[in-house]
Amino acid sequence: MTEINWDNAVFAAPMAGTSSRAFREIVRDYGATVACGEMISAQALCYNNRKTRELIDIEGEPSPKIVQLSGGNVDFIKEAACVLREIGADIIDLNMGCPVPKVVRNGEGAALMQQPQLAADLVKAARDAGLPVSVKIRTGWDQKSINCLEFARLLEDAGAAFITVHGRSREQMYRGKADWRQIAAVKEAVGVPVIGNGDIFTAADALAMREACACDAVMVGRGMLGNPWLFADIMAVYQEREAPGRPDAEQILAQALTHLRREIERARFWAKMRGADRKEEDIAATAALRSLRAHLGFYFKGLRGAAQLRNELNHLLRYEEIETLFNEYLQNKAED
Repeated sequence: MTEINWDNAVFAAPMAGTSSRAFREIVRDYGATVACGEMISAQALCYNNRKTRELIDIEGEPSPKIVQLSGGNVDFIKEAACVLREIGADIIDLNMGCPVPKVVRNGEGAALMQQPQLAADLVKAARDAGLPVSVKIRTGWDQKSINCLEFARLLEDAGAAFITVHGRSREQMYRGKADWRQIAAVKEAVGVPVIGNGDIFTAADALAMREACACDAVMVGRGMLGNPWLFADIMAVYQEREAPGRPDAEQILAQALTHLRREIERARFWAKMRGADRKEEDIAATAALRSLRAHLGFYFKGLRGAAQLRNELNHLLRYEEIETLFNEYLQNKAED
């Protein structure tokens, strides 16, 4: 088994449209112990879907390489797990917590909280690939059916190596406050490591969750959007050092540009792997830029004139234009 260093461990969550190869590299640079790849459809992987293969993108990454699978079919999960083993994954994470309607309607994600025996069977099927299998769950389907304790015990019995608990029900989606008491209860109920997830937006939040839940690690989700520095802050607080905090505008925008460059580089890389010509590479680069614009907007949080900056960004289609926009913003800020 690929070992995870659980001492002061901090995980970057697998988030759709966010946890790309480029972003995983960035958060690890700032101290994330583990950066999970975003959710992959087991069925699409079994059908050798090109975009799905490219989305995995783990070759050459440092271990542990964790890829998250979504699926509600035992045969697809078993086959997909074997494919991930061949690709080079170290750990397979099964998504049993995604609340998005299009996922739930397929009997996947959080829908599995209503089918505990199937969930256990999926863990066993994934384990047939010979890799450690973890699971990400919620507290339950709704507030009337909080079943994470029994569910976690069943997953542990099925062979789950560790379990991540998002402290909300599916009904809550991402609303309201995460119930850390349920995370603490799961930690007491099982013998495998438990990762707490939900409402980690500051280093103080991470420390508070670890102390309140006695969890083995915390997982940062929405709090890392446009804020990879959060991981440096968390590691500093864990080590009883002063958190460096969010940097100045110049460093923030420089990091946003680095993020964009890395995304464009990966898009061009995969275009070349497909045998694309330069024009097709440019199209792939533009698509990467378009898809990242929303995330880039999160970097602007707290900056003066952030709304206008986001609005102008959303009309740009070339890296050079965005670089010019940022430089003009900094110049105007310096002149004020």
